[in-house]
Amino acid sequence: MTDLKLLEHLETFLTEARKDKFEKVLAQRTKHFTVATEDVYQLHNTSAVIRSCDVFGIQEVNIVEERNSKRIDREIAMGAQKWVDLNRFHTVKIASSN
Repeated sequence: MTDLKLLEHLETFLTEARKDKFEKVLAQRTKHFTVATEDVYQLHNTSAVIRSCDVFGIQEVNIVEERNSKRIDREIAMGAQKWVDLNRFHTVKIASSN
């Protein structure tokens, strides 16, 4: 089953009001600004930032991990990592064009 067919199948389990709510929430997400974290030592802080971004409709979080590289704590993020775009970087330095 393709993703589109699966989505169509799963939509049959939703009420029209619930589908409208999903569409309204998705339409209000923003990429007008983003949030960045850099070398956060305690993993739960980054996970909490991701959760907050989801709540406020912020679509992207940029995570810079030069020294501290860890996985997102799913228990603290509470699933928000599935809905927010996470961009991971190893440095804040801009690559030279030479």
